[in-house]
Amino acid sequence: MSGYHWRIPLEEEKKKVPSREVLMRLLRYLLPYKTDMIIALTSITVASITGIAAPYILGKEIISRYILRGDVEGLLWISVILIIILLVNFFANSIRTYSIRKIGQKMLLHIRSDLFKHLQKIPISFYEQARSGDIISRVTNDTDSIGEAFTSGVASIISDMLSLVMIVAVMIKINAELALASMTVIPILVLLALTFNSKFKAAYRATRMRISGVTTKLEESISGIREIKSFTREKNTIEEFRNINLANLQANLQATKIWGAFFPIIRMTQALGSGIVIIYGGMLALNGSLGTVEEAVGVLVTFLIYVRMFFGPVFDITNFYNTIQSALAAAERIFELLDVKPEISDAKGIADIPRIEGEITFKNVTFGYNLNHPVLHNISFRIKPKEAVAIVGPTGAGKTTIIKLLIRFYDPQSGKIMIDGHDIKHIKQRMLRRHIGIVPQDTFLFSGTIMDNIRYGRLDATEDEVIAAAKAVGAHKFIENLPDGYYTRLGERGTGLSVGQRQLISFARALLRNPAILILDEATSSVDPYTELLIKRAMKTLLKNRTAIIIAHRFSTLRDVNRILVMDNGRIIEEGTHQELMRKKGLYYHLYKMQFRDIDRDAVQTVKNR
Repeated sequence: MSGYHWRIPLEEEKKKVPSREVLMRLLRYLLPYKTDMIIALTSITVASITGIAAPYILGKEIISRYILRGDVEGLLWISVILIIILLVNFFANSIRTYSIRKIGQKMLLHIRSDLFKHLQKIPISFYEQARSGDIISRVTNDTDSIGEAFTSGVASIISDMLSLVMIVAVMIKINAELALASMTVIPILVLLALTFNSKFKAAYRATRMRISGVTTKLEESISGIREIKSFTREKNTIEEFRNINLANLQANLQATKIWGAFFPIIRMTQALGSGIVIIYGGMLALNGSLGTVEEAVGVLVTFLIYVRMFFGPVFDITNFYNTIQSALAAAERIFELLDVKPEISDAKGIADIPRIEGEITFKNVTFGYNLNHPVLHNISFRIKPKEAVAIVGPTGAGKTTIIKLLIRFYDPQSGKIMIDGHDIKHIKQRMLRRHIGIVPQDTFLFSGTIMDNIRYGRLDATEDEVIAAAKAVGAHKFIENLPDGYYTRLGERGTGLSVGQRQLISFARALLRNPAILILDEATSSVDPYTELLIKRAMKTLLKNRTAIIIAHRFSTLRDVNRILVMDNGRIIEEGTHQELMRKKGLYYHLYKMQFRDIDRDAVQTVKNR
């Protein structure tokens, strides 16, 4: 087993993925939209043909055949034809724009959906090491970059490539010698593209990384705003954000600097191409190679328009090249996230277990987040169905790690964990967690109503069942006193409620789930004495007829449990009831005395202050 070291690598650590490979993966997202693509390609073709036809009619027909020869009637008819062609071009371009944007938005929906779905599957270990702001940036900023490249570039690039082929074909048909002369600048363009390729890619990869840093710092600052204000760190936080934002500016300026050097050279090359047409075309006109004066004028006008049109697509292609480098850098980051594989997965062929009695067995379990530093050492214990067992010990003893293994956020390096005699590796994760209710130390409430947050434990619960669960844990009274009762809307993470109130809602949510196994992970450590009293009263209801594991911070909650496991340095060193452990006068005895000695000292100090 490789261990748990999920981490998005730093920019300098990344393996550079070939652009072709990234592009092929992106193109797979277009496959479901074949009909839309056919409509888009048809409209692009029509727009390109009509766009190329207009200059030909203007130079070779209107100027040469009708204006210079004074044919007014012919001029009127050809003008009508030109207007019709321009109208068709207008409507074709409108359909092209709509179709491409429609495909682009559908593609973005597909990519974001895949990303979000994948984020639900990858292991907890990934989130414990990855930066949430970086993940958000990949799902939002990077997908936007791809969308921009597709909607503003792909249609243009297809149209431009088609136009270039047709322009060259028409120019050769009109006069092959002049056409070849005007094409002499193409090697210069190719050389420029090859020269600037690596510079563009590196620059835009840096911009994606820097905007990710901005998003990460922004998310972190908003989430930690209370701590920032409490420790008066506003100035420092502003300065840190300024530095990260400045780094983002510098990365974008570097990309702009490269583009700023590239753009004028392209324009100079365009001017060189036009100059060749004027000088060489003029020489051909003077020696009669372009036909009569009227024909020569028409050819030169047509060629000058086509040369300008030729460099328009070339410029668009180079501009798209600039955009595509940014999009490919973004796509690299997206696929990097999609390529994170869940190390914990359901074995093939395992069956659902519709009912769990609640027997839990740890047999010689050893586990470490880092293989070289085990957190649990050969742990073995058994919890009988309907038994309430507490796990206590100093910080870092491995208490919460046991819970993470039981709900299979991680797999042990050795040993077995069983429920009702079944190895949990042979139970579907969804089914396993459906039978386990958890009340964590840090309660998370979603934006929405209190009713929604409690019902999160069981989405098909009725309103009466939600209220009954709240009453059972002592939350009903304070909920009813809120402005809209159970339909009071909460801010992000339960803003507007006290820590104790959020914890009571978490209790109600777990009770509503009615799990066979209930886990209380230091669930009373953050509440006030009055709320703790409410929870103690509710615990008898919570623990009734179900297996319970209580990771205890406050020893006052342990008197009614069946058994207590005492951990230290990843090992179970004592086991028994509260009375038995007190008589042993081991670690539990000393921890208990230490806690209540501190409580007594605080109480005496309170009396003195009064």
